[in-house]
Amino acid sequence: MADGSVVVTGAASGIGSATAAVLAEGGREVVSLDVREPTSAVAVHHHCDLSDPDSIDATVARLHGPIAALVNVAGVPGTVGPELTMRVNFLGLRHLTEAVLPMLADGGAVANVSSIAGNTWRKRRDLHRELLATADFGAGLDWWNGHCDSVGTDHYTFSKEAVVVYTMATAGAALERRIRCNDVGPGPVDTPILADFRTVVGDEQMSWIISQTGRAAQPSDVAEVLAWLAVGPCHWVNGQHLVVDGGFTSGVTAGWVDRTGAPAARSRDHW
Repeated sequence: MADGSVVVTGAASGIGSATAAVLAEGGREVVSLDVREPTSAVAVHHHCDLSDPDSIDATVARLHGPIAALVNVAGVPGTVGPELTMRVNFLGLRHLTEAVLPMLADGGAVANVSSIAGNTWRKRRDLHRELLATADFGAGLDWWNGHCDSVGTDHYTFSKEAVVVYTMATAGAALERRIRCNDVGPGPVDTPILADFRTVVGDEQMSWIISQTGRAAQPSDVAEVLAWLAVGPCHWVNGQHLVVDGGFTSGVTAGWVDRTGAPAARSRDHW
């Protein structure tokens, strides 16, 4: 794996904080980017608002190489509204990644956080390609504002699907420099914003999802995978959407998770 620091967004709490801790414990210099002060011991912290491209540019100007990896953890739940969700979860992530890629060491890595909500990206592949074709943050936001009511899913899901497709595209674009790009798709994680997801999904439905695997993930469960993708060893893992949900998605596919027993399914049957 490449030498240098590891830049982590969202290091102030949850998965980002746990990831920063794992990397620091492994001897890596961690550079934190967040709108809040980090709770883990990091080498450097920069205030950065991922919803604002000017803030991102100002932060990148303060970064110094070599950078071994960029770990994009920062994200917001859909309860913040369609525009802010897209600004932070995808447009800001993309803007930062494109700015940092030239600073990454050859053989480095990008690790993004998507969600199991991103598993459905194939349903909207063409729309995501249109979004990815936009030139910059502003153009992407214009595209979103013109399409947000017609993409066929909720704004949080679309933002996370976009991260998955962008990850795959970046894996190819950075291949010449041996920079790997992968994303992690967590299921429910025991962080402060789990309450927001309960609000969106429904408390009973979220409790049912969590019960299928015995518990919600802890931030450390996801952090250990992100750290592995960032600094390895995993030289031949590239362009992957790696689901980290305790087996829930596999259970739905294989049938040992019976979706007909879900509260949401019972509600649909009632109506």
